[in-house]
Amino acid sequence: MTTVLEPVSPSPADTIPAVREPAVVLVDPVLSGAPFKDACARSGYAVIGVYTLAPTELREMAPDHQKGDVVSLYGQDAALLGACLKSGARDVRAILPATEPATHVASVLAEAWALPGNSASVALARRNKIEMRRLAARNGLRIPRFEVAAPGGIAAAARRIGLPVIVKPPTGAGAHGVQLIATAAQLDEFSGANHRDLFGNPVEEWLVEEYIRGREFAVNTFSLDDQHEILDIWEYRQTDARDYDFPYRDFLQSEPDPVIEGFARDVLRAYEITVGPAHIELKVGPRGPVLIEIGARLPGAGIPDIWQRHSGFRPYHDTLAAHLGRRPAVLDDPPAFRTRAGMTFIRNDGPPGILRALDGLGRLHELPGVDKVHQRATAGDWVPTSDHLGAELVKVELSAPTYGDLRRLAVRVRDEVRVRIDPVSP
Repeated sequence: MTTVLEPVSPSPADTIPAVREPAVVLVDPVLSGAPFKDACARSGYAVIGVYTLAPTELREMAPDHQKGDVVSLYGQDAALLGACLKSGARDVRAILPATEPATHVASVLAEAWALPGNSASVALARRNKIEMRRLAARNGLRIPRFEVAAPGGIAAAARRIGLPVIVKPPTGAGAHGVQLIATAAQLDEFSGANHRDLFGNPVEEWLVEEYIRGREFAVNTFSLDDQHEILDIWEYRQTDARDYDFPYRDFLQSEPDPVIEGFARDVLRAYEITVGPAHIELKVGPRGPVLIEIGARLPGAGIPDIWQRHSGFRPYHDTLAAHLGRRPAVLDDPPAFRTRAGMTFIRNDGPPGILRALDGLGRLHELPGVDKVHQRATAGDWVPTSDHLGAELVKVELSAPTYGDLRRLAVRVRDEVRVRIDPVSP
């Protein structure tokens, strides 16, 4: 295995040893994208790993990220990465994004190599939330009113839009760094200075946008050319009507909805998504669906694993097939889910502190429909306020015959667990 390290590499002079076997370039194959390596190996392809995340964040998220790579490259400049790849990769069959931060670079690399992929011309708008808003506005999609502001201009932008507002880093994910600002006092407290997003990028400007009240959904899709298959719809639920940014109480596989599905297809066309999966987040407000975000990749939060457990859908293999220029099975045989799936979260809604107990957690394994329990913290750990995906104390994966059954099961799971935390400053 050869490694090219940041920050000095890759440079125009960098080369990699010859990779003579057929290879697939996976951009950011970490966390939920790591199973792509197994799909490549089972299909007979070597893996060249390209990592765009900042080094510190990459080491924390995936210390063994190089495992399975014949070559590992690091950087964010698509031109330099492409030149480095061409120096040694003799037979690249596909270039695909494995996770959210990869979508822009992967599209640019794939187009430069004349390989299947989504249009590079609007690739940045599928990654950067500021460009995402601008493209939506040009295409007449319903979006929140928004402004772009440097840290010192957030307060003025928020006042022009009107409170409450949502403030987002443009290249983050998982609600990391997202702020709901509902009062003048909160506005005064949030400067937006000296922030980094989830992947280690400095946040130099912010997306400040209108808060949309309504139910929130995620639509998962799979595309090839002009065919756009709706895989499923998930509702992001809270247990009351208060304004919120994150965290949610539940992610639940919801019922089909023709209005939501039609809007999702409009989004796919606007963002020129023609190859592989996409994950569209929207709210249904008084005027109908409103686009919140679009990601040209598989969903996170473990949803691909849930799909594989409850249907015959093979999301990693089908995504690989699409980028290899083959027709994926899912387009001719859409997933037939044997049950409704979902997840609920046990959170710390209060201040940070020392976790003393998660009373009742052991009983969850005895409840019918509880598939997996992911415990993020144990007694004695310092735990933050649960303000982004991954900061919850426990994630519980669920399944039930109907959406209503799923909601009732989520409530019962949360009722079983009592959290005891002693507030302590970091």
